[in-house]
Amino acid sequence: MKQATKQFIRRQIASICACITLSISAFPQLQKPILALLEDEGFEDIRTITVADTLYVTIEDRAHRGTFRGAAAAIKTISDNHPELSQYEVVLTDYKMPQLIVHASKRGGIWAVSVDRQMENALQLLKGVTPQAASTGKIDVTVVPMMTLVNNKLDHLFDYTIRIAPAIATTLWKGARFTVQPIFPILYYTEENDTKRFIQIGQANLSQQILSTRRWQLSSAAGFFYEGRFGIQAKVGFHACRNLDFYLDGGFTGEANYTKKNGFGVVRNSSQLNYMLRADYYEPYSKLQIELQGGRFLYGDYGGRLDITRHFGEYAIGVYGILTGGEHNAGFHFAIPLGGKRQKRNAFVRVRLPEYYSMEYGMQSYYKYWQERMGERYTTQPDANHSAHYWEPAFIQEYTERLLNNTFQ
Repeated sequence: MKQATKQFIRRQIASICACITLSISAFPQLQKPILALLEDEGFEDIRTITVADTLYVTIEDRAHRGTFRGAAAAIKTISDNHPELSQYEVVLTDYKMPQLIVHASKRGGIWAVSVDRQMENALQLLKGVTPQAASTGKIDVTVVPMMTLVNNKLDHLFDYTIRIAPAIATTLWKGARFTVQPIFPILYYTEENDTKRFIQIGQANLSQQILSTRRWQLSSAAGFFYEGRFGIQAKVGFHACRNLDFYLDGGFTGEANYTKKNGFGVVRNSSQLNYMLRADYYEPYSKLQIELQGGRFLYGDYGGRLDITRHFGEYAIGVYGILTGGEHNAGFHFAIPLGGKRQKRNAFVRVRLPEYYSMEYGMQSYYKYWQERMGERYTTQPDANHSAHYWEPAFIQEYTERLLNNTFQ
């Protein structure tokens, strides 16, 4: 009798548990808000609005490597949690300035993506939306390794330096980036008075992107630039058509550095006006980026430079040639991934590796070319290379689509 009673009680408990389980499953699952999903993924300066089955969103991506991983991560995250949405209009920003828009939709389990700079409609819809998860004032400390090899010596094989350059950067307001980057020598074998043997100012400047529209870009910078230059710089960009851009880049700078003989100071008679007109074309089938530029180089010589760069997803490898002042030079350059695919900012200050490690090698085999420092340039940002901040629509379109369809890792 007791045994039968126990079995009856067990059956009743099992029936009650089954009813509870069925009741819970009958309720629709609570969807996590889109804003919370994007914040969890590491995006900043987020604005969203939904119109029918279309999501309009702007995101600042400081978590994912490169310029296309963020768009794919945002779309995939929202799609997995909000299947009622069928169209995505994602505006990608850089230091809060709009760069381009990603249009994405899913049909029959396959994602179709197009990318362009026609952002006006989306930005107008999002105009009154208050940005969330602000990036303003957050600090990135990027530990940048630097290495140089010079093999034009007659009495030994080569000079070399290994240095560490922590870049401290923050966004002050829309379009503004403040950067400080000291350079510390670690190992070196160079001439006694070579500036690379001593602590130097790599970057200490304020850059401001003033305009970024469907056709035009305008930016400027002031302060110390790499390597050993200080002054002002401005750049105007014109997006002539898909895959073809023109840029006019100019600056007025002087030279300042630290040497054993003179300490830190400005090099006399070093002020120069330099300017370059550049055409930049991206060929999507071969994934070649072709850059042709001409004008006045850093130390007053006039000439031109041709770069041909092959993009392999996040890898960029290229060759270049320079003709200037009656002399010529050639070499190669590359930018390869270094930091993780995702480096989320979990605190006000983030210490990280750079997204890419880049290097350029030139043969400089002619004494006059090397002695007179022909074909020289400077950079206004420590992460300037052919992969970081590369806002080419066709390039981003291909790899965003491939990430969404799981044909690229």
